[in-house]
Amino acid sequence: MVLRIAFALLVGGARPAPQNAPPPAAAKDAREVKPESTGRVGEKIPAFTAKAVRGDKEFDFESAKQGKLTVYVLAGVMCTATNAYAERLAALCEAYGPKGVDFVFIYPNKNESAADKRKFQKEKRLGGAFLNDADAAVAKRLAAKRTAEALICDKEGKVLYRGGIDDNLNEPARARVKYVAQALDETLAGRPVSVTTGKVFGETIRS
Repeated sequence: MVLRIAFALLVGGARPAPQNAPPPAAAKDAREVKPESTGRVGEKIPAFTAKAVRGDKEFDFESAKQGKLTVYVLAGVMCTATNAYAERLAALCEAYGPKGVDFVFIYPNKNESAADKRKFQKEKRLGGAFLNDADAAVAKRLAAKRTAEALICDKEGKVLYRGGIDDNLNEPARARVKYVAQALDETLAGRPVSVTTGKVFGETIRS
């Protein structure tokens, strides 16, 4: 009898593990894999390189080597929101540029020519760098869906704010929260950004 019980226990203990159970090592590896950043608040901006223009000088822009407080703006020549915010964006460039803040305007819409984008940038007096994102490659890296969206990054490239320019598209004087200006003021004063996201009023990017 004792021998039968021992044999039964031995056979029972030799049963293979269920086939659908993942190996411990595989489960451990899956937990260690981190998805690439798409520019969410608190993460570093995805690294990208592109041809850009500042003034009349073309240069190679590298987000990973920017090294300064930067406002990235997705812009569209035919975007109603970009046009509505153009004067406010120009004022932001003028007010914060001297304080060491850089502005990079990214134009991703494929139905807008490079010449029209450059003309828009100059006519609207948008300071900072101009980037013709013709195939929307940069916009896709940033997981941007709409124009008139802004991302603010600190000197290390960490995203501090992502969203709209302020909370009133058509009536600037009635804007209660000036998201971008407030985030820049707080960062320059050494304080954390209190409002890290805001509604984007822009139009869908045509890529």
